[in-house]
Amino acid sequence: MDTDNQSIPVKILIYSTAAVILTIGMKEIGSILVPIFFSIFAFLIFSPLVHWLQRKHVPGSISVGLVIFFFIIFAIVAVLLVTGSLLQLSSQIPGYQTQFLGTIEDIGHHLPSSGRFSFEEILRDIGTFLLSLTAGILTGALNAGTTIALIVITTAFLLLDAAGAPKKVESEIKDQSFLISRVTEFGRSLIDFILIRTETNLIGGIGTTILLLIGRIDFAVLWGFLTFLMGYIPYLGFFLAAFPPVLLALFKYGAIGAIVVFAGIWLINVLIENILFPSLAGKSLKLSPSVVFLSLFYWGYVLGGSGALIAIPLTMVVKMILESSDSTRWLAKLMESGENKE
Repeated sequence: MDTDNQSIPVKILIYSTAAVILTIGMKEIGSILVPIFFSIFAFLIFSPLVHWLQRKHVPGSISVGLVIFFFIIFAIVAVLLVTGSLLQLSSQIPGYQTQFLGTIEDIGHHLPSSGRFSFEEILRDIGTFLLSLTAGILTGALNAGTTIALIVITTAFLLLDAAGAPKKVESEIKDQSFLISRVTEFGRSLIDFILIRTETNLIGGIGTTILLLIGRIDFAVLWGFLTFLMGYIPYLGFFLAAFPPVLLALFKYGAIGAIVVFAGIWLINVLIENILFPSLAGKSLKLSPSVVFLSLFYWGYVLGGSGALIAIPLTMVVKMILESSDSTRWLAKLMESGENKE
């Protein structure tokens, strides 16, 4: 349908209808899209290593094989480490729940209450809900082995084709110089964002692990890995990653210890998000904060909790698609942050 000659309200109606239909369709096949998307982004993270080895005069097949071997070893070590920690943690959840309820009871003596209203009961209900939610997340993580294996296998096949893919694509669309330049420019910015985000998340995860090891918080490595993973979620990721170790610090050292641990994790997050990441990424994101925040809920609804982890790269892909057409370029402009608009 030609929308160039349509009025603005008609265009909005058409695009909104298309977006709703697309959203429903993606949600229905979310279980298929999640491993595909994660495989593509894992490929984007590891493919520069293939090209680096090739620039060092390592033959193409050997460089791809080395990267695939490294990726598989990394995945196996990470899965074994996290699974072992989760199994130990799940067995200790009942004890943590008892400790938490005892802490709430101690705090409750200092909180106001009336006949039908009690802060202690509210905190108790919230605590029980959060602990049950944590247990559900742990169970889901332990049952995600099949999806992780599928991601590893798919990423390996993508890496196998990494060396020849650019030449094949270029030979097929050699007359589409504009399309090649646009795809190349977007691919470079997306890869740069994913790599920088991964590097800074890794620094934050290592820093958090060291902090928690110094504080002798249980499962410090697991919480460091959680910090690395949740770093892909803007705004909300920090609180999701900080809650478990702060709660354990509350059990072990009391309120002062919990505040110290939270302050340490918060300081690491501030250094990463306000100093390190902006200095490396610059203005490459070009998405307004409101779009970033809303994208977390949208992709979380469409793809579940996994969608929040890759919400930003997926939103960048949507923005690129909108920029590729004159009729939708104005929508892409609306997604940009104020300082990036001309």
